[in-house]
Amino acid sequence: MNRVGIIGAGWPGGAHAKGYLAAGGFRLMAVADLIPARRQKLLGEFGIQKEYASAEELLKDKELDVVSVCVPNDLHVTVTLAALKAGKHVVCETPPGVSVSEAKRIQKAAEKAGKVVLYGMQRRFGANEQAARQAILKGFAGDVYHARASWTRTRGVPIGTGWYTKKEKSGGGAMADLGVQMLDVAWYLMGQPKPVSVFGVSHAKFGTGMVPAEVGFDVEDAGFALIRFEGGKSLELSASWAINQAPSQNGAICRLYGETAGVEVYTPAGAVVYGQFDGKGNAKAIPLKGPKVTGYAALMRHLRECMLGKATPTVGATQGVVLMQMLEGIYKSAEGGKSVGMS
Repeated sequence: MNRVGIIGAGWPGGAHAKGYLAAGGFRLMAVADLIPARRQKLLGEFGIQKEYASAEELLKDKELDVVSVCVPNDLHVTVTLAALKAGKHVVCETPPGVSVSEAKRIQKAAEKAGKVVLYGMQRRFGANEQAARQAILKGFAGDVYHARASWTRTRGVPIGTGWYTKKEKSGGGAMADLGVQMLDVAWYLMGQPKPVSVFGVSHAKFGTGMVPAEVGFDVEDAGFALIRFEGGKSLELSASWAINQAPSQNGAICRLYGETAGVEVYTPAGAVVYGQFDGKGNAKAIPLKGPKVTGYAALMRHLRECMLGKATPTVGATQGVVLMQMLEGIYKSAEGGKSVGMS
């Protein structure tokens, strides 16, 4: 039984805890958070016995095998590196950090420690996403050469404890929060091709008026990008916390365009493959059945397999570096107004 510590008792920490229990093979042992009331909530909900006021205290607990890092973005690298040094496997929330250099430091430390690092990209473990991935792997769509991924909120700037809207602590706004999740999903479904270049733009039109002055707002509330991969494959990406659109457009879309069929990941019927097109553009719709184990439970089950050496991390330290290269490229392009190449 793998013994688990949760660092950060907010919503993500609770979601991780539920995932561990649903996956099986894990025992929740400890929680750390600066706010006593949040620690007490997880203690009561999950029957956790140990509580700590800081990550440093929790990481000294030699009973723990794995920890979840559910703290503000700017602390991801510090806490993850400390956890690896303490000999723990790590599940870290997204994004991997606030820069490529931080993601590379985590990658190097994970290799040195011989421990598993997984990032909390739970969307790729969803029922729709897993069903779409299997259909693509089976060749239902042929070669997937383009994708369109988006997660937009008409009005939904997060405030939380005040760090989301401060670039120094978050690394970015809507693109770092929502966009990185959709970037990961689309990139994963495309087979994780190597990025070559990115062109990005960003806007900050509404956030300042929605966030209290004492909290501050110096990030984008909407971002858009076009990423080019090796072999000419491409990806359109968009994310917003606030934008003037039909409220019905709130939410996520992910569409994959293949040589023989298209895949719509999010529909009321689940993931759907559209193929056998006629001359008028009519197609046959084939609903896809997803697996029973999904989301954080599937992520933690994958963690367990990686810890046992039965699987290689699908969204581990190596993939985290590439995701941060793309995200950082989007911001650099938006700032400079021109395409940015990636080596």
